[in-house]
Amino acid sequence: MTRTIRALLLLIALILLVLVVALAILLLATDRPAPAGPTEVASVPQPAPSLASIKPAPTSTPAEVVATLAPRPPETMPAFASPTPAGPAETADVLQPTPSSLPSTKLAPPNTPAEARATLAPLPAETTPATASPAPTTGSAPWVRRESKVGIHLLLDDDRNHWPPEQWPQHLQAARQIVGEGGYVVQLIRLDDLRVQRWQLFLDLCAQEHLVPIIRLAGTYDHDEKWWKAPPKDAGGEGYTEVARQYRDFFAQLRWPTEPRYVIVGNEPNRGDEWSNRPDPVAYAQYLLDVGQALHSIGVTVLGPALDLYAPHSNGQLINGHRYIDAETFLDEMAIARPQAFEAIDVWAAHAYPLDPFRFDPSRQEFRIDYANGATNPRHLQPPAGMFNRGVNSYRWELWKLEQLIGPRAATLPVLITESGWRHGPSQDPAARDSVHAEISFATQSTYLDLAFRGNHGRYPGLPETGWTPWNDDLRVLGVVLFALGGFPKDWGHTNWVTLDDQGRILSLYPIALPIQP
Repeated sequence: MTRTIRALLLLIALILLVLVVALAILLLATDRPAPAGPTEVASVPQPAPSLASIKPAPTSTPAEVVATLAPRPPETMPAFASPTPAGPAETADVLQPTPSSLPSTKLAPPNTPAEARATLAPLPAETTPATASPAPTTGSAPWVRRESKVGIHLLLDDDRNHWPPEQWPQHLQAARQIVGEGGYVVQLIRLDDLRVQRWQLFLDLCAQEHLVPIIRLAGTYDHDEKWWKAPPKDAGGEGYTEVARQYRDFFAQLRWPTEPRYVIVGNEPNRGDEWSNRPDPVAYAQYLLDVGQALHSIGVTVLGPALDLYAPHSNGQLINGHRYIDAETFLDEMAIARPQAFEAIDVWAAHAYPLDPFRFDPSRQEFRIDYANGATNPRHLQPPAGMFNRGVNSYRWELWKLEQLIGPRAATLPVLITESGWRHGPSQDPAARDSVHAEISFATQSTYLDLAFRGNHGRYPGLPETGWTPWNDDLRVLGVVLFALGGFPKDWGHTNWVTLDDQGRILSLYPIALPIQP
């Protein structure tokens, strides 16, 4: 009997043990997370590829390019004068003595494969969307650095080529990386493109990237004649009050991130390809006067005239398909016809390109005016010794000449150099239209920029110590805008600071070092 009871109890215990184990297994199975199905996997956002992961386009480096350089593609430039004497030997082996804010990568020699030559510095990953935070309505941003003099010219849209607004944030990011916080950016706006929402995006991106915008007024581009049309005059009159009203109403609707609000009235009006191929100092003076008065009425700071100091006087005849008036004659005729036009200028806009043009070191400057086809200027004045109209300090001659025309006010005008810079031999497109005299290396270009801004002070043995005033040392110079960040590579391959694809997406920065600190 006892044995029977013991066996029964043992059986019951075994049954209870089996039940406990089964219950534990059931509980564990209930708590385990179920595997994700196809729908859940598809809903997980995937990270967008960064710019740094994009391989730069191959870069070709021509061995030698010998021609005459100009601030625009070569077919628009006159062939009017004997070449400037050869400059100093190429200094491609001169390296930047101070650390650069840009990534430092060395371009491979010309005889390496194309893939190896494309060793350009990548931009950081894009983080800015195609919309931007609104800019302040009034006042200037706290990040504006008055001591910052560095700027770069943008080519987001010059009517010949357009980069989609979706790419604009990336261009502003690259500009910020090059010029630093509080640097300047110039962008032209055409008369037939006064769309407030479109250009408010640009100003908001400037605010977001902490950049000071400068707007350059442009007319409309004639795609058949390949030149910029002169602005239309008032119906039945000689003035430009209707155009001036359009500009005033447009700018009055924009929210600017900074004060002053800088606007350049026109661009190199002494060139035919900027004024319906008939440069007209009297008409430009009236245009400057009318537009300047309209912009002053809404508090805009007016810049002008941004003359081409390398343009000859073609005496009304064509040189390589265009007419030109030299800068001195142009200023003389403006002063005779409309002396009050100069009162419209708050800041003198200068194009101070280096000599040859645009490939010699900053110490090489000269005074020279080219008269062609029997042209003369009876009002010509020989400047004092050491005053040059071609070179990095050419604005000094302009202000001296202006003082002879309008008196002491000229000496009080501040200066914004709204175009300057050198061209590099290596290019994303070796057949680009700006290849004339594009010979110097990136290292040499970096050296010349450093010299132009800061001087030598013994940092570059073998290079000049004197012959120019460094821009950082000239109190009249508010800023220097280098031309240009990223234009269409077939036009601006040797001028650009970046490589781009055919949609305007920036692939990389060229390894050009720029001193962004005074």
